[in-house]
Amino acid sequence: MFILDGHFRSVMRLGQAAAVVAALFLAGGSAAAQGNTAAQLAELAGLTDKVRNPDTRIRVDAFHQVWTIALGSENSEVKLRSLDLMAEPAGSASDHIRMPAVYAIAEIANSTTDLQVKLKALAVLRGPMQAAQLPIRSAAIDAVNSIVRSGRHSDLVSAALSLLGEPVRSANNGVRIPAINAILRAVENGGSERTYSEALDLLAAPLGSMAAIGGMEVRMMAVVAVERIGVAASETGTKSKAMGLLQSSRGWEPEAKRRAQEASSRIQNSIKQR
Repeated sequence: MFILDGHFRSVMRLGQAAAVVAALFLAGGSAAAQGNTAAQLAELAGLTDKVRNPDTRIRVDAFHQVWTIALGSENSEVKLRSLDLMAEPAGSASDHIRMPAVYAIAEIANSTTDLQVKLKALAVLRGPMQAAQLPIRSAAIDAVNSIVRSGRHSDLVSAALSLLGEPVRSANNGVRIPAINAILRAVENGGSERTYSEALDLLAAPLGSMAAIGGMEVRMMAVVAVERIGVAASETGTKSKAMGLLQSSRGWEPEAKRRAQEASSRIQNSIKQR
């Protein structure tokens, strides 16, 4: 009995020692992580002026360093600070730096599950989304699609819809058509009754397009988007809102009117099937 008791105490002491070693290891790891985060934040602070430097070579090199630091860190504070610095190249008038910046912003947002990082990324994309040039605006829409796909959350969808409001109201089909598609993708990825309603408000503009070139194509895309949202919605009020938009077809082409009537009927049938 004495031998067994002594063996038991020995095992207990070994277990306690292992627990102490594990605790020290975890504490050391935590301290190392904190130290690494502090070093990364200090490095980002040192890159602030370089990211804004008028010398293109310095700016591009600093931008790539910020990008690398953000992707190499799991800390949300580091990612948020990196996105702050990305606002400078993303707002540049030169596609040589703002185009890769847009995709860097999306990649940083997609490297984490932190909602605040994703929302920050969308906020930084507002500049390129409102640029005068078509290519960068299209790239920004592409980035929004990527970010929304990476996190199913109604707040993220709502922020994306707010960002897509300007291009979907544009008279330029090069951004208006992909914006319609992006709105539909956003609400289908993580929509709620609130975001369904917000999306329908945005789609009213392309539905009423009177553009001489591409007007019907834009309208037909919007009709399809409204139909899918109306069918997916669970509240009768949202479905009625969608049908109301489709029934406002005064001045539409015969083909567009016919397609809108079909869409409205499908939404109506989805109410009856509930």
